[in-house]
Amino acid sequence: MFNVRQALKKNYALIIPDDASTTNIPGWEGANVKVLTAPCIGANFVEYLIEVNKDSKVSVSLQDRLEYVFYVLNGGGNLEFDGREYRLEDGSYGYLPPKSSWKINGSFEKPMKLIIVKKANERLNQKLPNFIIGLDKDTPEKSGPAGRAIKNFVPWSEDILYDLSWFILYFNPGVGMTHAENHLHEHGLFMLSGNSLYLLDDTWYQTKPGDFIWMAPFVPQSCEWYGEERGAYLLYSNRNRDPPV
Repeated sequence: MFNVRQALKKNYALIIPDDASTTNIPGWEGANVKVLTAPCIGANFVEYLIEVNKDSKVSVSLQDRLEYVFYVLNGGGNLEFDGREYRLEDGSYGYLPPKSSWKINGSFEKPMKLIIVKKANERLNQKLPNFIIGLDKDTPEKSGPAGRAIKNFVPWSEDILYDLSWFILYFNPGVGMTHAENHLHEHGLFMLSGNSLYLLDDTWYQTKPGDFIWMAPFVPQSCEWYGEERGAYLLYSNRNRDPPV
C-alpha cells in the first residue's frame, strides 16, 4: 500500500511531479518534460516542468498567438531570443511574447530545471507586450499584509498589454490567508519552499516543495503555513481581460 496525495477534480488538481511521467515534445530534443496541467483537464494554459542539459533544448518557432513565461528552479543554461543570447542561472525568469521564436538549452552535464507556462495571448491591439528577462535575486521583494510578501516578474498592473501575472508569493512561518477567497483568475501554482495546508473547494490538502496546484476560476481557496521554513510558491494567473460571453 502507498499514500496517494494527488487529486484531480473538475475544477482543480493537486499534482505531485515526482510521480508524473515524462512526455516527448516535437522540437524539444533530449528535454525531459513533465506536463503539469493542460486543457485536457480543464485548464486554459499549459504548464511544464522541464530538464535540459548541454545536449538538449526547448525550441519554439515563430507563432502568432502563443506567449510564454519561464523560471529557472536550478542549474544553468542559455536563452536565444531575437538574435541575442542570454545566460540563465538559478532564479532567471522571463516573458516571451507572441510573434517570436526562441530556444532554451542547458550548458552543463547536470540538467537545468525550469518551469514554463504557455498560453494564448488575448491581444488588445496591434502592439505586443515587451520581452522580459531578469533575475529573482535582483528583483525587489514588496511586503504585503500580515507576514506576506511578493516578487513580481511581469508588470501586469502597470501595463495592461500583459494579460498574465508571474510572481512569487512568500508567507512567514505560521502565516496564512485570513479567509477562503475566490476570483475570476485561473492559477498554476508551483510550491518552492515550506509546508502548508491548502484549501481547494471544500477539502484541505497537505503540500510540500515541488507540488503543483491547478485552480479553475472561482474555486474557493485558502492556505495555512506551518513549520519553521518560510513558505513560497511561484504563481501564474491570467489578468487584465474582460471575460468572453
